[in-house]
Amino acid sequence: MTETSPDSVTQRSDPSVSAMPHNEAMLDEYQRTMGRIFSLAAAVDPRLPIPACPAWDACGLVSHLVGTASFVASGQPLADDVQGWIDDEVRTRADRGSSSLAEEWAGDYPVVRAALTGQPSGGLVIDAVTHEQDLRSAIGPAATDHEAGLYAVLPALIDYARHLELFTAGPGVRLLTPTSDVFIGGSEVGLEVDLADDWELSRLLACRRSASQLDALPQKGDSALLYTLVSRYPLPEWPLDL
Repeated sequence: MTETSPDSVTQRSDPSVSAMPHNEAMLDEYQRTMGRIFSLAAAVDPRLPIPACPAWDACGLVSHLVGTASFVASGQPLADDVQGWIDDEVRTRADRGSSSLAEEWAGDYPVVRAALTGQPSGGLVIDAVTHEQDLRSAIGPAATDHEAGLYAVLPALIDYARHLELFTAGPGVRLLTPTSDVFIGGSEVGLEVDLADDWELSRLLACRRSASQLDALPQKGDSALLYTLVSRYPLPEWPLDL
């Protein structure tokens, strides 16, 4: 693990405390993110496979996000079978073009914004920015933009990981980048992990790193805790480079 001086550590901060955008800013970022996604989707084959989401192509990814907005706008309660609901939302839009999906989302967005004004909207931003980066990764290096949505989604990802209470009665995980120092867990640090930058921190918390990528990270302590941290979704079968 890379040694750091006390001074360098004190210069780091926890983004969920120091940089969490207020709710109106989060909704603004959600709108910008969806605009970027529609622009990306319009320029690619709708059947482009999405390695981070093997069940989806580009159309399926966008359909999921549009279906989520439609659901929020409807005001309906969430079904018990969340994955079944997601699959239905994607399936019903499988033959739609990106412009049609963009029009549907544009019609729902004012209702979504009104419904979430004054309410937590971090979940929408997490979903949208994570899938934007999934789409960029599928397109390839020409679409790479690690800054897109990063500093809105990162505080929300950290906050969400803490909300899950994955380490309720034991040691937790300290995640270090050159600019961030984040502790997620219980009573003490059981694992320290060094990450190259905040982008890698965001992709780790979004469960977008494979087992081989996790194992390769510089770390000190109980490595099983890292797998607990990313246990809410199946890990990618193959390394995701972007």
